[in-house]
Amino acid sequence: MAVLEDLWNKCSQRKLVLVLFFALLTCVFIGKRFRGEVPIIISIEPSVVLVGDQVTLSCQVADSVPSNTSVLWYKMEKGKDTPLCSSFSLGGMVEQSQDEEEWRIAGHWQGRTLLLVIQQVQVADEGTYVCAVNGSVVTQEATTHLDVTAIGYKPTLDRDLQEKSMCRYTCKSKKWYPKPEVIWMNYGGDTVNVEAKTNVTWSEKDHFTVQSIITVPCDNVDVLCVVKLNKSKISRSGAMNEIVPQSSTCTYKGRIRGSYVKPKVMWVNPQGEDLSSLAQTSIVHETDNIFAIESSIEISCGQPPPSFVTTEGERSPQIAQQSEHRNVLWIICLIVLIILPAPLQEKIGKCGCFGVYVLTCP
Repeated sequence: MAVLEDLWNKCSQRKLVLVLFFALLTCVFIGKRFRGEVPIIISIEPSVVLVGDQVTLSCQVADSVPSNTSVLWYKMEKGKDTPLCSSFSLGGMVEQSQDEEEWRIAGHWQGRTLLLVIQQVQVADEGTYVCAVNGSVVTQEATTHLDVTAIGYKPTLDRDLQEKSMCRYTCKSKKWYPKPEVIWMNYGGDTVNVEAKTNVTWSEKDHFTVQSIITVPCDNVDVLCVVKLNKSKISRSGAMNEIVPQSSTCTYKGRIRGSYVKPKVMWVNPQGEDLSSLAQTSIVHETDNIFAIESSIEISCGQPPPSFVTTEGERSPQIAQQSEHRNVLWIICLIVLIILPAPLQEKIGKCGCFGVYVLTCP
């Protein structure tokens, strides 16, 4: 019995050695197969995606992965159960998403790379995307985040006259994403040291809309409104004097809205010289005695930019002042007619009193 027992122990040891040997060979085989090689490589092109553009997400499968491995794309926010596209084998037929809202999204093979193409990118497309590989040899997922950017409209800048020679500047712009910030600067690039009232709102249609207001002295025409996306370092600026290059000349445009006092405007160079004779200015009398002025001037692009300024307002309701004088004169005429004798009353009555003139008859 002792001999048989020793023989059994020796056989068991040999079996254990054989199992360990084959396990080691398997590890070496798999290690050589995937040595220095990542099963899947994921990328996005382009890296900065603008609303309305097209973006391609790539999931490249390593050569060592068997062809009978399945690959699929899905968005993490929606879950693996609702894939955007999938294929049961490398280079095989690609099944597209059944969601009608995802008609802009489609997948196809390019070699061993499953491409996910998103057309007409929307803000809602932003999020985390996952490429999942599942097979007998490898099961792995790789993620990437799609950042969407919307560059809004060029900011518009309006100026309204306030009391005590103060002017209110209002900067507006919409269609921004992600949430932007507004910076008030001068043409030298320095921040304007004044408190701004800024309001940022969101809507599905217009994305982020900004409105910022500052109040400064009217002689401070060196004002620039900058709307900026901090993450992408993208910004757009708006100014009262918009420059429109035309060959060797530059056209400067200015706009202002006044109050019941009809504004007087002029263009001046840095030396203070009046350039208004070179400008084309139109004045529109709006409702409720509100005046709007648009003016443009062309000068050589090599010269320093002129300033669009307002001078002391010209009061437009002059007729009302004249009518007050006429009322006073008519009262004087009536008193004179009452006091004068009847023959003179008849003579003056035939001639009459008109405004500031008292007509005499021969």
